[in-house]
Amino acid sequence: MKKQNIHIWLVSLAFLTYCLTLAVGVPASTASTKALKDIANSYAKEQIRSLHEAGVIAGDENGYFHPTRPVTRAEFVAMLTRTLGIQPVASNIPAYTDVAKNSWAYGSVQAAAAAGISSGISATAFGPKRTISREEAATFLVRALVQNVPAQANPAVSDAASISSWAKAAVAKALQNKWLVGYEGNFRPNDALSREETAVILQRILTELNKKPGTSAPLVSLGWQYQSTTDEFIAQVKKSGVNTLSPRWYFLQKDGTVSDFSDAALVHWAHANGKQIWPLFGNRFDSAATHAALSSADKRKAIVQKLAAFVDKYELDGINVDFEGFSPADRNNFTLFIQELSTALQTKGAVVSVDIPPDTKTDWSEPYDFAKLAKAADYLIVMAYEEHWVGGPKAGSVASLPWLKKVTEDLLDDIPVQKLIVGLPLYTRDWYQAKGGVQSTDISIPESYQLLSQYRASTKWDASLGQYRSAYSKQGVTHSIWLEESRSLGLKVQASLQWQIGGLAYWYVGSESTDVWPAIANAIKLKQVRAKLS
Repeated sequence: MKKQNIHIWLVSLAFLTYCLTLAVGVPASTASTKALKDIANSYAKEQIRSLHEAGVIAGDENGYFHPTRPVTRAEFVAMLTRTLGIQPVASNIPAYTDVAKNSWAYGSVQAAAAAGISSGISATAFGPKRTISREEAATFLVRALVQNVPAQANPAVSDAASISSWAKAAVAKALQNKWLVGYEGNFRPNDALSREETAVILQRILTELNKKPGTSAPLVSLGWQYQSTTDEFIAQVKKSGVNTLSPRWYFLQKDGTVSDFSDAALVHWAHANGKQIWPLFGNRFDSAATHAALSSADKRKAIVQKLAAFVDKYELDGINVDFEGFSPADRNNFTLFIQELSTALQTKGAVVSVDIPPDTKTDWSEPYDFAKLAKAADYLIVMAYEEHWVGGPKAGSVASLPWLKKVTEDLLDDIPVQKLIVGLPLYTRDWYQAKGGVQSTDISIPESYQLLSQYRASTKWDASLGQYRSAYSKQGVTHSIWLEESRSLGLKVQASLQWQIGGLAYWYVGSESTDVWPAIANAIKLKQVRAKLS
């Protein structure tokens, strides 16, 4: 290394270290863990000590906390997410142009964006170094801690008129829950928060959370295997939040028999690691074979016996039935098959889950009697993707946020909420015009990132869809991608969990980027936090 480069590197390192020591929100592991030197006269010294021991806040490298100094927006978000157990998210796409990937606050700001906790001072700027106001802090807190905030509310304080309209409902809720308190009848919405005041607020919330242990049952988190070996699938699952594995082992043959691609090694690994196995039983979209098998009582019985034998032989925890593209004329036959399979597997303590499409009121969804299937099976897994599909008349999102919400809500008219699992896409599509029409190519999340980088795509967040939309030019042709990534998927999970659903599923494990899983875990964590505080 040249001397000049060494000098530049040392100067840069010194500057970075200096910046980190100024920030309350830096990770505790980067700063002194000794007792803080300047909090003896602070009214919040006990709360500061408690949060310091919990790793929520840290002093600078010399052991000073600076309790009266104002808190910045980035610092507040970092401390709030740590208080709630929210993981940093190293997203590929920055939510804001003024919080770079090498910023100490990047992971916290990205996590807050993916969880819908924070907003920027504009569509593209977060204002990380700007002092946070009390009304901004109230808004961030309530977005994190409350599932549904009333659209309108008037805080019972003397200075309510000076509270911004966008903050009134949050301030009212924060005051009601005593997460923030007023002073002499006023809220002081535009005043800055000091570090010691922030410590009091966060310790108040942490104490409340610690008093209420979680009691909710764990969610099913199912991951489908696709185009991967057993070893590859295991490696992919290890990086994920999946607790239920669905390998593609069983398929209906044209003669009505069932193929067997079971791998006992995967079952052994799953059970040794506290995970369940629900292998997929599919029909490969073969309508004729499906009709021939399901319309015959004897063939249905033989299939049920074969699957039940697989459950015994391989010690399976369940079967995931994935029959698609068959005729509406076989609606009753399919329902009978699920009823018969459920009866057989129930005696073995094995689960039956059925993959279903959204209720499109077309031949694609007509073969499924949602209410009767829900009564027979343990779970129905809605494949909440393909809003815009290959060969369709229009380019667009695979699963926009408003569409996913409507799909889920519509099905809950027929399906008990605890039996519904919402399936999410870990893929997207590259759309373009060719051969006189709309064309598309399925791509994984990492492949979409590669295209954005290679062709220097323009990328913009579309709040109405809950997604980034990118465009680039290749050989004179304009391509569009509605991205799936940590922010879009975090918001989808959070939207799905507004109902007490049975779980989530992902098509398919291995097509995601690693930053997706912390964002998903954070949405689940917030669900648990809100349940404690409700």
